[in-house]
Amino acid sequence: MSYTIINFNYHCMQYDKLKNRPVQFQSITSLSVEDFNFLLPYFKVEWDEYNKFFTLKGKLRQRLSYARVDTVVPKIADKLMFLLIYFKTNPLQEHHAASFGITQPQANELIHLLSGLLKKALNQLGELPERNEYKTKHIVALLTDVLLDGVERPIQRPQASDLQKSCYSGKKKLIT
Repeated sequence: MSYTIINFNYHCMQYDKLKNRPVQFQSITSLSVEDFNFLLPYFKVEWDEYNKFFTLKGKLRQRLSYARVDTVVPKIADKLMFLLIYFKTNPLQEHHAASFGITQPQANELIHLLSGLLKKALNQLGELPERNEYKTKHIVALLTDVLLDGVERPIQRPQASDLQKSCYSGKKKLIT
């Protein structure tokens, strides 16, 4: 009887490793490698602008920033991938940190920092969802066909039974 020895060397997730597996890359980030590479320079601009003046903790930088090998997540592509995977899979921060070889507090700091930078990059591209209801109504009025993709959100139902009926769609059974 022969046994195969499996060597479980710990390897953190890295863009350079995953970009060669496009199906897996898209399944964990929601973006194709091409779309990721399109977004990356915009994200890098936001990162460079932030990193020029502030530390990871948001404090004003006292001296110039330089690339270090012991940085939490060293490459900009890995930073963007880190955030996209977090948004897509919504893991516990402890699990996400372990996947990238960092601590949970470091993961928490990165998630909050990089989220704001991604929002700025998407805004530069004009890819943020519209939040102004009047502008949305105006745009929809100009279109002939509209397809809405919405999410059902829970609401606080009123206590009065006659008012509760207006908040109940009838599509789900009430559990009593």
